[in-house]
Amino acid sequence: MKIKTPHIALILVLISGCIEIEDPSNIPEIKYKNHQVSYCEDNLGNENKCIDLSFELKDGDGNMGLLDSDTTPPFTGIYKHNFYYDLWVFEDGGFQLWEDLAINYFDIPYIVPQGQNKILIADVSIDLSFSTSTLPYDTMMLSFYVYDRDLNQSNIEYTDTIIFQQNQP
Repeated sequence: MKIKTPHIALILVLISGCIEIEDPSNIPEIKYKNHQVSYCEDNLGNENKCIDLSFELKDGDGNMGLLDSDTTPPFTGIYKHNFYYDLWVFEDGGFQLWEDLAINYFDIPYIVPQGQNKILIADVSIDLSFSTSTLPYDTMMLSFYVYDRDLNQSNIEYTDTIIFQQNQP
């Protein structure tokens, strides 16, 4: 009987040593999931290239998003918005930053994690729309990142290659 007790204790120590407790960073982390493309119309009936971008957002302290009242420092300048992206177009055999992008930001609304655990894990979907008359390229990709309420910038993620086909609905 004395021999079994140490073996059981040892097994419990080994099992508990294998359990990994996740302690996510307070700096937001994003991970590209996928995108959907289509041709769509704007409110005036003009044809646009539309991209529905999906990514996972993880923030250890759950302080993500902006309120309508977040208009004074520190939420000014680059921190006035919390989602930024760049559009890269395929030209001359490689991807080049498209310099004609008029607006490259959105606001993710304020999110309050429920319960005692404030870790925020969310699937985010952002709809982007570009006029076909100003964006003649059919092959592109996006890079993007977010800021949390502590003004921490996430990692930068890239989409897979985005291709618009002429016969696409």
